[in-house]
Amino acid sequence: MITTPFGFSSTAAEVAAGIDLSGRRALVTGASSGLGAETARVLASRGAEVTLAVRDTAAGERVAADRMKTVEQGAATSVLLAVSPLLDGVGGRYFNDCNEAEVVDRRTGTLHGVARYAVDPENARRLWDVSEALLADAAGAS
Repeated sequence: MITTPFGFSSTAAEVAAGIDLSGRRALVTGASSGLGAETARVLASRGAEVTLAVRDTAAGERVAADRMKTVEQGAATSVLLAVSPLLDGVGGRYFNDCNEAEVVDRRTGTLHGVARYAVDPENARRLWDVSEALLADAAGAS
């Protein structure tokens, strides 16, 4: 009987940790969501060239565009916003893939862009006011 150091609570990333899949190809079925998408993500993060087999091509494109990054690539935008002198004093904007997100009126299959209401100054002011009121109420209750 084959036993492994993995069990019920193991993750796909843990199972693949330390394995170099460079130069290997993988075909992942059902890769537009759930287990298939996570399998594809982990295999790609370990260096495999992954082909996504999906019925819903738009969903497959979203997985390929948004989930096929390494952890290092996924963190790049957050780190850029935290450390780049290009963005000193800049706030209230949305970024993806290390660039400011385009304001869109309608989402497309790519999930890129930021909704117009999310960057509306009046909405931001209202949210700030509500947040302050909630904090004041919480401080008064304690």
